[in-house]
Amino acid sequence: MKHLLTLISMIYSVNCLAQSPNPDLFQTWYLYDYYSTDDNIHHPITAVTPSISPYVTFFDTMIFDGMGACNSFSGIIDTPAEGVLAPNDFSSTLLSCGSPEHISFEEAFFSFMQYGGQFYLSGEGNNMHLMISNPIFINYAFRNSQLSTSSFDAKQVTVYPNPTDYKFFVNSQNNVIDKIEIFNSIGQTVKTLNNNFEVIDMSDFTSGVYSIKIYLEDKTVLKKITKK
Repeated sequence: MKHLLTLISMIYSVNCLAQSPNPDLFQTWYLYDYYSTDDNIHHPITAVTPSISPYVTFFDTMIFDGMGACNSFSGIIDTPAEGVLAPNDFSSTLLSCGSPEHISFEEAFFSFMQYGGQFYLSGEGNNMHLMISNPIFINYAFRNSQLSTSSFDAKQVTVYPNPTDYKFFVNSQNNVIDKIEIFNSIGQTVKTLNNNFEVIDMSDFTSGVYSIKIYLEDKTVLKKITKK
């Protein structure tokens, strides 16, 4: 697939010189639909159950990160030609999403984000759209404002301080927490809590970045925290 992407890049730039992307690219984009131009069957994100909120953020430092169904991902952007994204150093966490629908979605989404393709921007302000199309005509459609699938916003749940020396606090703003799981960088469960969620001790953890999966009554929230 990378050979196909290289061919597209050569069409746009015979010298294959790195291009500066449209600065509007550098923001957070929320996935709302994906489809193939072969069958034109759309797969709106709102149809996925349990509900998910996949997104990708592109930074002007040419780094990107984001969230799939239950795993986060990151990498570095290459722009070998105008309007082409060629991600490098793609990596993701390795949590088990549980839901077969989530697993299937995430495998396809991460594969797509790993190889990239041509991108197109339209709209303005808070009503912008980003379309990324790969060489085999798979299209992922994003917008820069999040669709509201429920009254819940993941920002209602916070973990702090971050980074932390030995403990952190969880504020769920009156959302009832059923369970919290903490995973290391390779997806291994290092701690599970079924009560006493407000203050969590990390004094016996090694330094590094950990994923925190917070189970609420009818949804899950994934956060990251760094242990110094």
